Amino acid sequence: MMIDGETCERCGSTWDAARAAVAAVAGELAGLGIAVDLHDRPLPADRVADSNRVLVNGRSAEAWLGATAVENDCPSCGDLLGEPTCCRAYEFDGEVAESLSAELIAQAIRRAAGIAPTTAAGAHTAAGPSLRVTLVTSDACG
Repeated sequence: MMIDGETCERCGSTWDAARAAVAAVAGELAGLGIAVDLHDRPLPADRVADSNRVLVNGRSAEAWLGATAVENDCPSCGDLLGEPTCCRAYEFDGEVAESLSAELIAQAIRRAAGIAPTTAAGAHTAAGPSLRVTLVTSDACG
């Protein structure tokens, strides 16, 4: 959600990281004949727990990275909404991150393209003419 020009810090940070990641790998993958497109998918306000998610070819970035999605208190959304709100976060080897970095998103994109080893069980490469990176945000979060 954007209220008076303000958005959730997590969603804003993840959006910036996703843009940077796509820009960083686009040239690299173009040389392999793979295009990378970034899309924003807004969710209704009642699905704020599903926001701050990055999908690479329809599969969550955390799945490509061998991480887990968790939920915790988001003071930024709480400030925007005027009540305590929980948002999506990520757990990597016991450490929780509120958003994904550009480096991690780029790594997920490379794994989806088949140019980096996968760590998640059942992971498969999706090399083809294009990869779709989708940032999922909620009207109540960003």
